[in-house]
Amino acid sequence: MPNIQEKIIKQKRSSNIELLRIISMLMIVGSHALQHSGLGSWTQITKPLSVNLLTNYAFGSYGQLGVVIFIIISSWFLCDSEGIHIKKVINLYLQAMIYSIVIFFLVKIFNLEPVGIKEFIKALLTPIRSSYWFITSYILFYLIVPFLQEYLKKAEQNQIKKLFITLTILMTIRFSFEFGTIGEFIYIFIAVYYLKHNPNNFIERHSKIISIILLSLMLCSMILVNFLGFKLNISNEIIKKVLFKNNVKIGYSKIINTIAKTTIGIYILHENPLFHSYGEKGVRETALLFEHFLKIGVHFEQDKLYPLYFLGVILLVFICCSLIEFIRQKIFYAVKLLFNGRKNNSVNN
Repeated sequence: MPNIQEKIIKQKRSSNIELLRIISMLMIVGSHALQHSGLGSWTQITKPLSVNLLTNYAFGSYGQLGVVIFIIISSWFLCDSEGIHIKKVINLYLQAMIYSIVIFFLVKIFNLEPVGIKEFIKALLTPIRSSYWFITSYILFYLIVPFLQEYLKKAEQNQIKKLFITLTILMTIRFSFEFGTIGEFIYIFIAVYYLKHNPNNFIERHSKIISIILLSLMLCSMILVNFLGFKLNISNEIIKKVLFKNNVKIGYSKIINTIAKTTIGIYILHENPLFHSYGEKGVRETALLFEHFLKIGVHFEQDKLYPLYFLGVILLVFICCSLIEFIRQKIFYAVKLLFNGRKNNSVNN
């Protein structure tokens, strides 16, 4: 009976949050499209300000924000869940590994990169390698969540508040202290837990104006850094943080929820190491997906319609990866039903 109730809850999950999950993955795809293009990672800040450059800033600079939003959404549902099933962790690992092996053989068959046994072993070890940092960190985060749940449910709200404020200060100033990815995920989980269980707090009451101010500051900061980078040849990575609060009210949408279920698969597919690394011998000069095939850097330099092209690439990669993941889910679901049917028949016989 609990399994049936759980399925009903998942099917009717509010689509406003799932829509935000889709938007966060679009942010991540846009960031990777820019990072793995011929423009390189952040080298565009040394280029003169132009419409094409502003397009990159507007649609290709929010990958970390997308990751934060994605973890916030996961934390929102996880902080009140009854526990984490190890089966989910195993399924995520297998999903990443299977995609990596399939991509390896496609690259090998069509001779797209000089891959060999070394890359095949790496595909088998996906995602415990650093190349899939988000998937690796997400799996570890999933395993840590039960311990966080137990602590936060037993702790007094005043203790959680003090912990939230302390971690917020440390995350803001940082200095030479580095939380690391898992530390940041834990911080987000604690922050979400505190804010969710303390409604009508200051951040919730002023979430819209806070978001507008922070987003404006981020864009202005990028333009300023570009000016300094172009005029003074200063190359610094911009640290981007923003607080999220969802205010969209759209009820339940099967289409949105179905697409949202494919977002992890979208990440695994388009961020496969073979799409942005250069094979065993390292002879390729440009990343395979976003530059060798989609030529974002070339269009940035030559195409007057680059803004439309860049957005088109983001949507194309998102849609194609989403469709592939949707088909994979349907195939695996059909295989599961077939296996369970045969298992039941053998038991009855």
